[in-house]
Amino acid sequence: MKLELLRVPSETGAGIAVLDYEPRRPRGVSLVVGHGYSSSKHNLDFLCNFLASHGFNVLSLDFPGHKLGASGGRLDSPHDLTAAMSAVVREARTRYGDEVYAVGHSMGATTALRACAGDPEIRGAVSIATGYGRPGALKNLAGALTVDLRSAYVVGLSLPELVERSEPLLEEALPKLAGRPVLYVAASRDLMVSKASAEELFERAPEPKTLATIDSDHTLAGENARSAVLGWLNGLHPR
Repeated sequence: MKLELLRVPSETGAGIAVLDYEPRRPRGVSLVVGHGYSSSKHNLDFLCNFLASHGFNVLSLDFPGHKLGASGGRLDSPHDLTAAMSAVVREARTRYGDEVYAVGHSMGATTALRACAGDPEIRGAVSIATGYGRPGALKNLAGALTVDLRSAYVVGLSLPELVERSEPLLEEALPKLAGRPVLYVAASRDLMVSKASAEELFERAPEPKTLATIDSDHTLAGENARSAVLGWLNGLHPR
């Protein structure tokens, strides 16, 4: 596998830092992958490396405003996230062709669903460890003194602010996914996004859709979803 660090321009003006995992024997399918709130592309390295080892071109991005990432800038709106992912989708098409899927974990998952909804040429999406009804759930979590929502790791919106603004956009996006395959992954030990919340998102989503439940907490859900994601992709693109 070849690994290259890219900087992709986006409409927000900031360059988006991207790791391009190029497989030895490519299958002609690309995946654009986005991480969760307060995290970075490094959190999804095991997933990205694994999928690249099975022939998928993978471009994993750092969202703007995330201090652990390398893109810099600010996160002022959910639009900043979709603009960044859409820019990397365009880069993937330029490099590897039109067979592109949007993939994400948590915040990156809702971004992947919105990006897919806004671009009918994206072939489908993978949503790992996100759900429906998040604003209310986060308010309950924020009331627990032991829970750190890690807003200090992000320049711009706090997680509750971001989720509050994202939920209506997600509801608007779901019907636009009709006709394209989407994999929804729920984590059984997820304390940030409950299994029930992920299942409700799946129930509200249009066909074709697949639900997979993995044994994982929230943080490691991307890594632990490797087999589920690969199996789903292999069903769509058998060797």
